[in-house]
Amino acid sequence: MSNRNLAIIIGGSVGAALGATAAWFYVKAQEDKLAPELAEGRQLRLQAGASEYVKIGVTILALMKQVTDLLKPL
Repeated sequence: MSNRNLAIIIGGSVGAALGATAAWFYVKAQEDKLAPELAEGRQLRLQAGASEYVKIGVTILALMKQVTDLLKPL
């Protein structure tokens, strides 16, 4: 297996794991915040506005830039 393919596999795996972990923390925080309403049997509705999605996107791009700068060949 070439280094390129290995990097893609490792990057995809790490990205999936980080994404799943972030989603778990987000849902857990929302459940803790809305615990009284959930105890009454109401359904949990997670809502995010456009500004939150833009913030997440910009943060992900900044993180990707930092990682690529870190791994630049000398």
